[in-house]
Amino acid sequence: MLTTPTTRTVFGTSTPAATWEDGLVVGSGRVGAVVFGPADRQVLSLSHERFFLPVNARPAAPDVRPVLDELRAAVLDGDSARASALMAQAARASGYDDGLVWTDPLGICATLVVASSGGAAAARRSMDLLHGEVSVHWRDTAGGRNTLRVLAPRGEQTVWVALESELGMQSELELGLGGSPETALDTGGPDASSAVRAVPAGGAFGRVLAETGASSPSADVTAECGSPWRVEAGAARCRVTVAAGGRSIIRLDVAVGGQQEAAQGPATASWDALRARQARTHGALVGVSTLDLDTGVSQASTEQVWDDARRGDPDAGRRALEIAYLAGRAHIIASTGELPPTLQGVWQGTWRPAWSADYTLNGNVQNGTMAGLIPTGTPELARSLLALVLPFVADYRENARRVFGAGGMLLPARMSTHGRANHVATDYPHPFWVGCGGWVLRFAADLVSTTGDRTVVDDELWELVEGVLRFAETSTVLLAGGRHLVPSYSPENAPVPGASPLVADATMDVAILRDAARAAAVLARARGDDGRDARWAAVVADLPPYRVAADGTLAEWIADRWPENIAHRHSSQLYPLWYEPDPAFVGATPGAAALRAAAAATVAAKLAWRAQEPTAPPGRMEMAFGLVQLGLAAAALGDADSALTCARWLAIDHWRPALTTTHDAGQIFNLDASGGLPALVAAMLLGSTGDGLTVLPALPAAWPRGTVTGLRGRGGVVVDRLAWEPSGCTLTVRRLPAAAWLAPAHGTLLAAGRPFTASVDGPGARLVGDRLHLGERPATLRLDWAADGAT
Repeated sequence: MLTTPTTRTVFGTSTPAATWEDGLVVGSGRVGAVVFGPADRQVLSLSHERFFLPVNARPAAPDVRPVLDELRAAVLDGDSARASALMAQAARASGYDDGLVWTDPLGICATLVVASSGGAAAARRSMDLLHGEVSVHWRDTAGGRNTLRVLAPRGEQTVWVALESELGMQSELELGLGGSPETALDTGGPDASSAVRAVPAGGAFGRVLAETGASSPSADVTAECGSPWRVEAGAARCRVTVAAGGRSIIRLDVAVGGQQEAAQGPATASWDALRARQARTHGALVGVSTLDLDTGVSQASTEQVWDDARRGDPDAGRRALEIAYLAGRAHIIASTGELPPTLQGVWQGTWRPAWSADYTLNGNVQNGTMAGLIPTGTPELARSLLALVLPFVADYRENARRVFGAGGMLLPARMSTHGRANHVATDYPHPFWVGCGGWVLRFAADLVSTTGDRTVVDDELWELVEGVLRFAETSTVLLAGGRHLVPSYSPENAPVPGASPLVADATMDVAILRDAARAAAVLARARGDDGRDARWAAVVADLPPYRVAADGTLAEWIADRWPENIAHRHSSQLYPLWYEPDPAFVGATPGAAALRAAAAATVAAKLAWRAQEPTAPPGRMEMAFGLVQLGLAAAALGDADSALTCARWLAIDHWRPALTTTHDAGQIFNLDASGGLPALVAAMLLGSTGDGLTVLPALPAAWPRGTVTGLRGRGGVVVDRLAWEPSGCTLTVRRLPAAAWLAPAHGTLLAAGRPFTASVDGPGARLVGDRLHLGERPATLRLDWAADGAT
């Protein structure tokens, strides 16, 4: 069921875009364009989801087997420094030097420069999130109004550009590989400019072939505007005349790796028809889930909303959250195609991108870019994660053999064009982080749990399930009757700052294995094959229990020989609370209350640490998805105030006027907040397990009224609309027909963030005690809050 957005979807900004990092973005999922520069000389930097440049070596994972026993003994003796030295020794013997091996970076396919006559006396930019269209509006020195519009139709490999002029103008077009400055932060990644050679061509169609000179794909970009193109100074060029009151359209087709020839049809499409098609495709996905916090704030520039929010205006603060929710979802949708969004989505404007603009799988992808896809109504897009990881199972088997001498599959912490676990250094021993495989199984299980789609569990995914299980069985060490992970690594932290991060039994690794067993059971049920359930149960039974540290927080490392290091951007030990809560933290389970209190203490300590210097580095407002990690845990604990703090910091400090997001507060183009904030808000408003639904588990007092649409719960539950006010809330809720097999026989356990009385009305729906039975047709569920002190 599609819903109509309840908030305005067109926004404006007067902040100029001097560099690509402040640019406007459009994306089809397959291709993207960043629009930046002065109004009379706009640059469009074009990219494609599969254009990763082959500029880095691709060695096999380091062969640690010759020193593995000695390395493990060092870790168990508490000599992490010795363990790190042995790891470095093994890496050097495998041909590594002391530098990190980087993944191949996302590249620029081409740049289109649009230089228009008449100058620019004033300019304004606008973002239409529902249509996926951005515009630059300006007056020329003669006072005439001019506009450049850009959109990329959903699922296609085409970018459309329209030039409009009130008094008429001429524009010079340059199609090449120039015009893109460096990124604002050099993280040590490669400079890929020397890896690409531009081969321009002219004629009826301008063309630039971005050749890599290697086995990796080249990019073929073709431009058509109704005017002839010529080759000059290493680029294809032409002149476009826009008549007074008229419009000229430019069509840009992007093909990579021979997947399809660049289309060369004439640019005759109606702009209105393009927008209408976008509304039916991109807009339908964006409109599934919107947030209305009843702000009463009239439409204003993004600068005004955010300036007022930073000054403490509560209505503006809620309005910023509404807009950030909408924009974040729109940009994740625009950058999800066959593959998921990279750290930079499907956008590129530099030859030296931060962290290679790759897929960083120790948190950025799962807690960042992809975090909101399933809970906010677009679970079908989450299949892109499987499209990313499943082609490289041979690499994962080799990783397991070389790093741990084990069977099964070890997935890497970073990837783009291969699955080799070769991103390793003394300070960042990523091959020893073993959580990626289990985390992928969790995403797959949640995809199945929210849609009921059994076809997700095909032969390839089932092979991965077996591979992750086999690795868990053969890579762990049996000591005194228990199973331990030695060595282990908690991304990207160490017990002692600046010292070795190699330890045993990082809490995150233990938590992911425990959760992987639960996820695998869901996948097994969909597959109709429970033959591995007992093996998973045996692994979990032997794992060490969680620990409360001496400072009262949830220990990041299970053994008490390693001290806590709260002063860090990651919060990996909180994984047990991010999805279906680990049973050790739930209800009357022995020790659950102590673990929940320890997790709450971790959230409080991490937030206090950030609050001391809430600015970009050297301040502590670094890494947006670290706030998502804290906020998700707070929401699971019912700590609405802490969850709200995280949401506010994300929305207010990590959004730019162009409605794109940053890695740190105001710095480094990055999509982690775009995906993470909607996931956090969804977790505050709806919690779910396979057999339970919690309504408004962490609703802050600062949101007394509001509406959200399109949320998804496990068990195939769809909340088409949830509206709340001080006296209670009303939900329009149903269960997907394809998920009938997931419906609990005794009904879904209904809970809320405060005591309530409930009633339900609708076909096939009934409430028996606290158990909710749903049909496939929408029902109305009403919760009225009990008086204070009532139960």
